[in-house]
Amino acid sequence: MTDVDASPPIAPATPAEAAAAASVEAHAPYMKVLLGLFLLTVGEYFFARFLQDSPAPLMFGLVMMAAAKAGLVAWYFMHLKFERLWVFLVIGPAALMAVILTLMLFPDFVWQPDPLGEPVPAASNEPPRPGP
Repeated sequence: MTDVDASPPIAPATPAEAAAAASVEAHAPYMKVLLGLFLLTVGEYFFARFLQDSPAPLMFGLVMMAAAKAGLVAWYFMHLKFERLWVFLVIGPAALMAVILTLMLFPDFVWQPDPLGEPVPAASNEPPRPGP
């Protein structure tokens, strides 16, 4: 019995292919991505600062900005930019399910009448009494 490998041999990269790969990696836009992440973080801060009294648009906007940041990190720093189609066929349904489950929970955590469950004090005209 002979020991035959049915898979084709892996050819090493040619010098031109290696140089092209090194050139692409050396010029990756990491600083541009870092600047984009910083600007999105500053945008999240001001967005939350100005919309703090509107919970539904606040949550929607912050989740969208967080998704954009996660996409940038995955695309450039996790090198998904260079992956083949099968990776996206695995990631796509999982991301879709995450969005669907988040949207299903959206009414529970946004449209609660009193999120802390504390009773609201009745309005009265008498001044508060000093404590003992």
